[in-house]
Amino acid sequence: MVDMFEKEVQCTLCPDTFEPLIEPEEDKGAYPIYCSSCSNYVHVSRANPVRVAFREVLGLKKEALALAFQSVLAPCHCGGEFNHDSGKRCPNCLYKIEREARKTASDTEIEFKCPWNVGELKKFEAKFFEYIFQKVESKEVNLKQLIERFELGEIDAETYMEGLESLRFRESTQVSVIQAWAMILGPDLAFRAAEEHELVERYGTRILVSIADALEISAGKAVLATLTNEMKNWDGTVERELNTFIAKIGGGF
Repeated sequence: MVDMFEKEVQCTLCPDTFEPLIEPEEDKGAYPIYCSSCSNYVHVSRANPVRVAFREVLGLKKEALALAFQSVLAPCHCGGEFNHDSGKRCPNCLYKIEREARKTASDTEIEFKCPWNVGELKKFEAKFFEYIFQKVESKEVNLKQLIERFELGEIDAETYMEGLESLRFRESTQVSVIQAWAMILGPDLAFRAAEEHELVERYGTRILVSIADALEISAGKAVLATLTNEMKNWDGTVERELNTFIAKIGGGF
């Protein structure tokens, strides 16, 4: 992995120079990382689980975050590497290349390919797990406790709503780290690990849905099909809630 990005890159195809895009622009929710050899790109959202995990668990920001994220991307279908400098091709030239690629593209569906270099991503498994375990064992108030305090009259409605908003923000970050961890474990281990470490007890049945979302990204497995299969491993409330989710979102299988 390179130590830094060039602040100003000379395009190899035209006289223009440009600054590599290393994060979403202020008014954007995502940004592309282009292959260095072709016009394919990875669409990276602010909420991408791996990006969030690197930021939250490792404390990475800006250029360091972009470099770390780039280092765990799998090669492109063409064999090239995804790089924030786009193979030293400026946005204008990339646009022209994309336009020509669309003209000549066939209708052949590209086979699913895991977006991650799993070997590189796995290097962070221990840190992700340590973060998750600390959060599960922490004394931070969870949703169930917050509701109980409100129902017992220990807090007023305004305090309850403030606590709920804080909880949602905090748990959304924690869930992203769990998703990144689940993608490292893969579909054969992720759900059983969540069960072993009592993540459903902490976050509710929705954590299984979040894990299924992550596995769709990393393994190409459809969320509803994954949850339909996983539902067989649970009973009681969890089974009923998964069944309700599947019925509402997918109309049943």
